[in-house]
Amino acid sequence: MTHTLHQSEEGAPTRHILIVDDLGTIEYSIEGMLNRHSAVTSGRLAFETAQVTSPDDIPATVELAQEMAVTYDVALVDLDFGARRAGGSQSHGLTALRLLAQHTPGTRTALYTADVEGNRELMLRAAFELCPHKPNTWISKAAPPPSQADVICDLLDGREPPLGHLRPYFFRPEHLKLRTVCGTRTQLRLWQALALGLENRVQIAAQAGASPSTLDKFVAHAREFILDCMPPPASPEGARAPIPAARSANLALAVRFAYTNRAFFDDPELEQFVDR
Repeated sequence: MTHTLHQSEEGAPTRHILIVDDLGTIEYSIEGMLNRHSAVTSGRLAFETAQVTSPDDIPATVELAQEMAVTYDVALVDLDFGARRAGGSQSHGLTALRLLAQHTPGTRTALYTADVEGNRELMLRAAFELCPHKPNTWISKAAPPPSQADVICDLLDGREPPLGHLRPYFFRPEHLKLRTVCGTRTQLRLWQALALGLENRVQIAAQAGASPSTLDKFVAHAREFILDCMPPPASPEGARAPIPAARSANLALAVRFAYTNRAFFDDPELEQFVDR
């Protein structure tokens, strides 16, 4: 855990930021962005940063801060903590949201994500559609630094960031919401079985403890959701070819999608969001 304090004019409040990210240098990038923001350069706003590289360190970090009469105003939360890398945290951003809500419920949260993170779209949908501890917003690390600093300063000042890119996560048609295809334990077991990469529907159904006909109905039901999650083509020339709706095509599509996103479907935190 690291701490950095940035002073302001006398009498200006010091805001506290907790960064939850396994990239140890990200704190310096955030500090640099904020130090160039007019709210800081004018002396109106001071901020202090602290960073943990695993969500599991949140409780102890918050407790230590509280002993020093410090409360965190904003938390910036990464989604992927390298669980598949040697020594990587087995927790993810969803765990961080839960722990922040439990230990510092007054802290405003922003998901802070790289566009190339695996499972990003599903993690965002889970955070905004399934998680009972919804973040206030999300910030792409690929966004221009001044734009990122604007959003962080808005949060520090208690203002709501513009809805903008969050709109799909609040106003998505019901049949395209994550809960419609991953809202029960049975559905989650089906995704976990599909994520094994098996090709035989009987074997997949057996792994999920379901019948082949239940699997067939599920992958047909999930088809539109899967297509909605897939990134749009970069250009008209690269337009996605129509995917047949036959049973075998639905199964192949679901297996490919689940296997690609297997780290999401195997995340233990997801178990807490689904109905029994």
